[in-house]
Amino acid sequence: MRLPEFSVVIPTRNRPESLIRCLDALAAQELSLGTFEVIVVDDGSDPPITLNPSRWEMSFHLRLVRQINSGPGGARNRGVEEAFGEYLAFTDDDCVPSRSWLLELKVGLEEYPGSLLGGATYNGLRNHFFSEVSQLILWLVYEHFNRDITNSCFFTSNNMGCRREDFLAVGGFDSSYRVASEDRDLCSRWRSSNRTLVWRREAWIEHMHAQNLVGFVKLHFRYGIGAWKYQHSNAVERPGPIIEESHFHFALPKLIARQLRGKSFTRRFAILVALAVWQVAYVAGYLYAVIGNLIFGGAFERNPTP
Repeated sequence: MRLPEFSVVIPTRNRPESLIRCLDALAAQELSLGTFEVIVVDDGSDPPITLNPSRWEMSFHLRLVRQINSGPGGARNRGVEEAFGEYLAFTDDDCVPSRSWLLELKVGLEEYPGSLLGGATYNGLRNHFFSEVSQLILWLVYEHFNRDITNSCFFTSNNMGCRREDFLAVGGFDSSYRVASEDRDLCSRWRSSNRTLVWRREAWIEHMHAQNLVGFVKLHFRYGIGAWKYQHSNAVERPGPIIEESHFHFALPKLIARQLRGKSFTRRFAILVALAVWQVAYVAGYLYAVIGNLIFGGAFERNPTP
C-alpha cells in the first residue's frame, strides 16, 4: 500500500454543510490521486457528523474520527495521531482551499525543510461586513508579525503545513487551549526550537465564516481569553509575548491607515467603529480571564468559557 505524502487534518463541530464544501474543494486539488489523505475529527458534534467517503474516493482517502469535545488543538492532535503522511496540512471546516493549496505547501516545505508554513487567508463572504473586518484584523496581524516572510512569527491554524516529524518534535498543539491561541502557542514553541516560520502566500484558502455583530463580539472576546492564556502560560519562561503584543498595538494606527487607504469616508468610518468594537471585546475577554483565574484558579483554565 502506497502511503500518502500529505495528511490533511480538519477538526469539525456541528457544521456538516461547511465541512462538505471544504471536502469538495479538497477533491479538486492539483496533487495527483493518492498523494494525500483527509482526516476529519468530529470534536463532539451533536448529533455526530456523518459522511459518505465514496463521494470523494476518486480523489482521496477519507477517515472520520469521533471524540468527546476537547477543543481545536486537541482535535488536531488526534488527527495527527491517525495520520500516515510525511507532511501535515491543517485547515478548518469553514474554509475552502484553492486548487493549488497542497501543491504550494509541498513546494514550500521542500524549499524550507523543517519550517512551519502558513498560507494566505481571504474572506470568502464578500457581502458580510463583520467577516470582512475580521479578515482585515488578520491582515493587520500578519502584516506586523510576518514582515519577514522567511522568518515569520505567527500563522492561524486554519492554513498551516509542516513535516509530521517536526510537528511531533515540538510537541504538537497544546490541548489546554480550549478557546483560542493554540496556534500562537505552537508558533512560539516552533521558533523557540530554532525552527523557522515561512509565509507562503501562494498557498491560499477562502474563509467562509459568516458573522453578525454578536458573533463578531463573541469571537474576539474568546480571542481575548486566549491571549491571556498565552501570556499567562509563557510569562515565566519567555517574557516575549507581552512585549510582542504591546509592539503590535503601538503599530496599529499606522497599519490601519494603510489598509483603509482608498476607501470612501463612510466605509472608513464603519470599519473604524468595528475595529473599536474589536478592541473592546478583546480587552473584555482578557479581563474576564484575569478575573476568572483570580477567583477560580486552575479550574478556570480547564473551562474558560462563560
